[in-house]
Amino acid sequence: MKKSKIFATVVYFLFTFGMGVIFSLTLPGYFATFTVPAELIGNALAANDFVTCLVLTEPVGFYREPVLDRTFENGGGIILYETVMEVDGNSAQTDGESADKPLRGTLYKCYTGYVYGVADRYEVFSAERNGTALKVTTAEGNEIVLPILDYDADGDGRYDGISTFDQNGFIVLELGEDDVASIKRLSFTDRTGATVLVAEAERELRFESVFFDCFGDMESYNDLVAEGAKGGISAEETARINGARNDYVASVVTALENAQGCELTPESAEYKAATEAVGKQANRKAIPFIIIYFVFIYIIADFLLGTHFIIKFFSWFLFKVCKIPHKGKAPPEKKDAFGHDFYSMVTLRLDVTEVPEFNGSVEVRYSADGEEFAFSLLKADGYTATLRMKAGVYVNPFIDIDREYAPVDLPDNLEVDGYQTEITIKIVRREVHL
Repeated sequence: MKKSKIFATVVYFLFTFGMGVIFSLTLPGYFATFTVPAELIGNALAANDFVTCLVLTEPVGFYREPVLDRTFENGGGIILYETVMEVDGNSAQTDGESADKPLRGTLYKCYTGYVYGVADRYEVFSAERNGTALKVTTAEGNEIVLPILDYDADGDGRYDGISTFDQNGFIVLELGEDDVASIKRLSFTDRTGATVLVAEAERELRFESVFFDCFGDMESYNDLVAEGAKGGISAEETARINGARNDYVASVVTALENAQGCELTPESAEYKAATEAVGKQANRKAIPFIIIYFVFIYIIADFLLGTHFIIKFFSWFLFKVCKIPHKGKAPPEKKDAFGHDFYSMVTLRLDVTEVPEFNGSVEVRYSADGEEFAFSLLKADGYTATLRMKAGVYVNPFIDIDREYAPVDLPDNLEVDGYQTEITIKIVRREVHL
């Protein structure tokens, strides 16, 4: 194999196997983050396993009994739980943004839940003047309109639909204390602006309960987070802030453990089971893709880099194992006055005048009556080889040569007639088509 081909092979496998390793490391995490949770939530909602659905939103903690649980007349329903959520990295403040934006790590009170089972009658997608929204009626009778559309299908800068609803048939609700001070009734309008779904709570929801009390002075904790996020503080101040935060977390964990129905999400049985299910499902999605990828890159390498092991394997399996007759070209009938009971010295030469740089080895093979003859042509021998062959016609030509080159006049039938036979095959550089 020429040095250039060896180099190309090494580069190809280093690159493709490197990409395969990256896929192996990142694909399970991608599926676990973006696709699997929504699928598991859809299945859990169908089975009325609402706590599993709740823990997949990953609150810091939650109260087991819902504060709002209503079924609609034609099926489906809405369910809300008391939760405390933590601002994640996507909500962290960046340079130039408002200082009022919550910092990563801060906590907030929330009512979290789902609208489910209404995909057949609640139309929320529209690229023009979409009226879909959530109207919250407070305990004081005020109406607050909250947006629930979250993606722009046509790139015009306006939201057109709800991603989880269009893909999985449910809507995730997260009503924070900064959104509304209290909740009495929820009304959902469709794309035309008409109210389609209504759910009223049995009691006024004011973000006050035994569960929320477990989190104590949440504002002071958030002040600690903000103080720690500032630059230029000393190591002593950092240690003080971290110690105070750890003390707060410990007090919250103790309070949740002692309050009936209150749960720290990572410690709940449902969260542990859901996390395990997400990991298994993500691996089931990722592993077939990774296997197909590695098989695909090997097939490409086998055909492009000239090894042809796949073709050779199937040829061996079909003709040697399965005993399928090899259909070669039938030799033409030829009358010979002297018959064919004699041998000829057959000399085969390569004409490499058009490719003076060529220096590889070449093998040319012909067969007849189950016997194969191979001419091994080397540069040291002037690309000339001679074999003693019985007079007759030989078929099934095959040439093993560097894929950058090709013969232009390799005979389909090698006619051996006379006591000496000479054949010359011209070699040229193969044309490359882009």
